[in-house]
Formats: sequence, structure tokens, C-alpha cells
Amino acid sequence: MLARNPQLGRKAVPLTVKLGPVRLAPEPLAQGLQELYRRGEFTDVVLICADQNFLAHRIVLAAQSEAFKVGLSASPPTIGARHEIRLGDIANPEAVKFMLHYLYQLDDKEMPEYNPRTQDINRDVLRLAQKFDLAGLTHRAMRWLSKDLTTGNVVERLSICEEFGLTELHDKILEQLTNNRQALAEVAHSPQIMTYPRLMQAMLQCAAGAPEPAEAPPQKASKRAEPEPELQQPKANNKRKKG
Repeated sequence: MLARNPQLGRKAVPLTVKLGPVRLAPEPLAQGLQELYRRGEFTDVVLICADQNFLAHRIVLAAQSEAFKVGLSASPPTIGARHEIRLGDIANPEAVKFMLHYLYQLDDKEMPEYNPRTQDINRDVLRLAQKFDLAGLTHRAMRWLSKDLTTGNVVERLSICEEFGLTELHDKILEQLTNNRQALAEVAHSPQIMTYPRLMQAMLQCAAGAPEPAEAPPQKASKRAEPEPELQQPKANNKRKKG
């Protein structure tokens, strides 16, 4: 038989006890994995890029990317050996470091602002994000492309948008160009635009659909006051009447 709670008195009176807020302890699993990554301990994956090795953990890569999960499951390494991932299409090892910091969520603490040194590094980050289906990393690289935009680099950045399917940024850049006639003329007369016929066509189409700038209404010419007609005095009759 189930034990019954002891009853005191004839009628139970409800009581309310208020405790302080729950103190959330830091996530030990995330912090532990980050610390293991920093120290290179218990790693079972090595990413090879331009003769540089980057150690990582299969469980972290697989948890963050379905592409990593499928690739790591297809050919498991032998016991005690690390799984090798060769990134032959990536020329800048710094891009791999950006990706790993993103996967281990180190950016907010150790890299407060995503800021690659060169355009080529950012392009390699976009390649890695596309290869391993990392939408958040793509967004960071796209935001970097939108900064410090001028007519001197707009053609190159538009071509990058087309290469990696960054439609949102591509359309916003074209919108800015078509709304700025001076910038549009500068880009249209640049020899660089001739090497991107698709971009030229997109710019022309966008410019054709943009409203023309409103022109100031012509001022009406003020009418000159016409001189009032002079009243002619009647001529005196000098002829004498004959008697």
C-alpha cells in the first residue's frame, strides 16, 4: 500500500515560498570542448590546407555540419589514427581557422569581429561555408563584403556575390548603384565592367527600372507690365465760324 502524507489539522492551508532566481552555471560541455580544441587534446580529425594542419574533433564537426557528418561517416579511419580532410581548393589557411573558430563558437570570445585581412581569405571562407553548408559562416562573410564598399571594388564584390549566390547583397548593391547616378556612371565607364557582361546586363536592367530623378518644374516667365494706353486729347478746332 502507498504511504499517505501525514495530515495536520482538519483543513490544509496553502503556503507560498519564494526562492531567488536560478543561477545558470556555464555550459561545461561547450567550454570543455573549446579547451580541448585550444590544447589539441583528444583530437581525431586533421584538416590539411597549404601544408598546415588543423586538429579538431569529429563529434564537433559532425554536430555542426551535415556535410561533415556524411563525409566522416563514409570512410572512418583506422583505430588510433586521425581522419584526414585535405582542403586542396583552399589557398589561405587562415580561412580554415575562421571556420573552426565558428564551429567551436569561439568567435564571440576570442574574435569579437570577423575581419579577414584580404579579399582572398574571405573568398576562401565563402568556399568552405558553401562546401560544408555553414549558413552562419556565409552570413558573416557576406556582411564583411558589404563594408567599405566603393565604386573601386564594387564590380569585384558583385562578381563574388554571383559566384556564391549571395542574392540579397547582390540586389542591395545594384539598388545603391542605380539610385546614385554618379556612382553608376563611374562603374559603367570602368574597363573592369567589360569583363563581366552579366553584371553589365544586370546593371542596365536595374537602371532601366529605376525611376528618373524628379526635375524641378520650370519657372514661369514673369509678365512685364504693359504700359497703359495714353489718352489722346481732342484737338482744338482753330477754324473760325463764318458770320
